[in-house]
Amino acid sequence: MQTFFSKTIPLFIILLFLSSCQKDTPDTLIPLSTEKELLEYKLEAALNPQLSNKDVSGKIEEGKISLKLLYGTNVSNLIATFSYKGKEILVRGVAQVSGKTPHNLGSLTTYTVVAEDGSTATYTVNISFTPPIPHIYINIEGNKDVSSKDDYLSADLSIEANDWGQDYSGKTQIKGRGNSTWGLPKKPYRLKLDKKASLLGLDEEKDWVLLANYIDPTLMLNAVAFKIGQLAGLKYTNHAVPVELTINGRYAGNYLFTEQVELSASRVNIDEDDGVLLELDLNYDEDFKFHSNNYALPVMVKDPDVKSDAHFQQIKSDFHQFEDALASNLFPNNQYSNFIDIESVAKYILIYNLTHNMEINHPKSVYMYKDAGGKYTMGPIWDFDWAYDFEGKSVHFGSYTTPLLKKLPQSSATGYPFFTRFLEDPEVVRIYRETWTRFHAEKKGELMDYIDWYADRIKESQTKDHLLWNNGTSDFNGTVSRLKNWLEGRFRYMDDGGF
Repeated sequence: MQTFFSKTIPLFIILLFLSSCQKDTPDTLIPLSTEKELLEYKLEAALNPQLSNKDVSGKIEEGKISLKLLYGTNVSNLIATFSYKGKEILVRGVAQVSGKTPHNLGSLTTYTVVAEDGSTATYTVNISFTPPIPHIYINIEGNKDVSSKDDYLSADLSIEANDWGQDYSGKTQIKGRGNSTWGLPKKPYRLKLDKKASLLGLDEEKDWVLLANYIDPTLMLNAVAFKIGQLAGLKYTNHAVPVELTINGRYAGNYLFTEQVELSASRVNIDEDDGVLLELDLNYDEDFKFHSNNYALPVMVKDPDVKSDAHFQQIKSDFHQFEDALASNLFPNNQYSNFIDIESVAKYILIYNLTHNMEINHPKSVYMYKDAGGKYTMGPIWDFDWAYDFEGKSVHFGSYTTPLLKKLPQSSATGYPFFTRFLEDPEVVRIYRETWTRFHAEKKGELMDYIDWYADRIKESQTKDHLLWNNGTSDFNGTVSRLKNWLEGRFRYMDDGGF
């Protein structure tokens, strides 16, 4: 006897029905995935302008996302791109979209990757910053100390640039440098590389200088003066890179790394054979030197190497011809400006006036150069430790109304009559006034911003330097404010015509 099912429903359909029922039983369900892994995390410069055109890839390990950013990077509103395995990725319970969702990474930020089965894995963002300034390491052969300004010692040089250019390692020679600064506890140095190199973003050369800035409570007075020179448009003004220095494994403090003043395609770029770089300096310690006929200036030949007595006599003759015109009774109507670039004179006096560097009166560290067949030009500027109202007082940032050009009691102080002579020419005064008006209107804000920027980068280094050498200041922020306030006053003084 056949049943109803056997009469109306084929057997294979019954089997198919029973099979489908078996698939829905709990024992045969596909389990939900437990995958929950962050695969890649990146901050792309295209999405984050504060990264200065440099992508930053995060290192992912042990529940951390490690990011190394440039010192001073603004970490608010950073947008990450990422990839992961899992159902979704959350921050504080909010779903994240790669390349879209911004975050302030300065606060504790944890990414949670959620698997399909609801389990989670967390990754916390950990930000570190590059050191704010480079670190220079010098290891001298035999672990010797630098004890001479004359004799070089061979050494290995390595530089951690910390985003101030490329790291560097190579051979160098080192010796002491400076005059009064060499007698201070913290020594300045001269470096001569075995081969030319571009260091810390500066143009390729062999010769470099490390300034100690021992008497400078801000460690930045030379840097500020160089910035003024650059803003004023004085050619061949040096650059300033703040660094930390370690010699033979011993930390030596904060230094200013800069170019050696010399004739070179990357320094004072004039003819290295027939051009000349002169220094007016009472120390009078170069091999080839003379006192000028009219103002008894101590003139020294810094570059090039003097080839013969005839070469030296020609250098002297050229300078005396210029100085004769300056001292002439017909001055300024005798075309004396055919011998010297008076615009450079006006800018040079302006820079020394704003910084109140009275060494112009002695003179000391006053440079001028002359290309083959050209005019004398003032510069580069140099040595501002004793500026900013320090000379004669031994304290910086006192009065901002002290005149720059002052007849000093020393009979050998010959810079004063030399430079005041230029101010008897109405054309020099006109150029000076116009340059000052333009500088105040267009460059003052940039100068003050530079001081803040530089101070921010050296503040940690300044603290270590102060503790090491027991000098400088324990109130760095207050001292930087005093510098800026003093400059504000000096701006007003010069607005009123002060020299």
